[in-house]
Amino acid sequence: MDDHAVGRTLGVYGKVVVVAGGGGAKNGIGRATALLYARLGAKTVILDIHQEAAEETAKLINAFAEVPASVWQLDVTHDEQIKPVLAEITQQYGSLDIWAHVAGGHIGSSLIEDIPPAVWRSNLELNLTGVFLCVQAVLPIMKKQRQGKIVLVSSWAGRKIGSTSGADYAAAKAGVVTFTKQLAFEAGPFNINVNAIAPGPTHDSDAERDQKDGRLSKSPIQRFATPEDQARVIVFLTSLWAEIITGVTVDVDGGMNFGWMDYATYLTKHGHPLIEKGFHEG
Repeated sequence: MDDHAVGRTLGVYGKVVVVAGGGGAKNGIGRATALLYARLGAKTVILDIHQEAAEETAKLINAFAEVPASVWQLDVTHDEQIKPVLAEITQQYGSLDIWAHVAGGHIGSSLIEDIPPAVWRSNLELNLTGVFLCVQAVLPIMKKQRQGKIVLVSSWAGRKIGSTSGADYAAAKAGVVTFTKQLAFEAGPFNINVNAIAPGPTHDSDAERDQKDGRLSKSPIQRFATPEDQARVIVFLTSLWAEIITGVTVDVDGGMNFGWMDYATYLTKHGHPLIEKGFHEG
């Protein structure tokens, strides 16, 4: 089955998909998400504060896509920018079917007593207020259409605590989890599904980092997620196959969220000795 056939099966082929943060870091979740939607035949719109990064994603898409990707520069924390951009998108495409909000990131990583108030506000603004501002502008469009799919991005930090980020980032991402539920409740009667993902550590096959990072040992499947792993779950949550799912945050972390100890220690505590590098016999 080719990509477009898969897109038709999932119900995303031909849909207008907006990926906020679709430029993002090279090989990041935003870019992987935009590329996957485009491969599945969606009409892909890329929003990003970094114009060059967004255009680079569009260039990659336009090398294979039937419908060229569009780019708008947008700072999700500036509400005065959001509605005009959305108005241009809906005027050009006629609808807004899917909103994937990947924009975010953390500034610094400090103990609570050392977090400057300005940094606290910046992290909450980018990772929580930006989500609110964009959704507040997207919702009336989807309500008028009486259909839509929204996927937000929380984090492993929002489910537990920030291990490589601070309490500011963790608090913002925890807020996304509850915001997702509230939004799903309000939007559901208008045939709008709202879900989120909570990515664990996500790398693009950096083997050396895998070896040095002790968190990997807490993954039952013994690998970090890739940006493509995250993108596939985002697409699934906006597909026909997930029509009954709303208000849910999916952990995409290889089981790290419940891995309170490394697998080797777990086996030892359960009376199962390790065999060299293997985890079990036979």
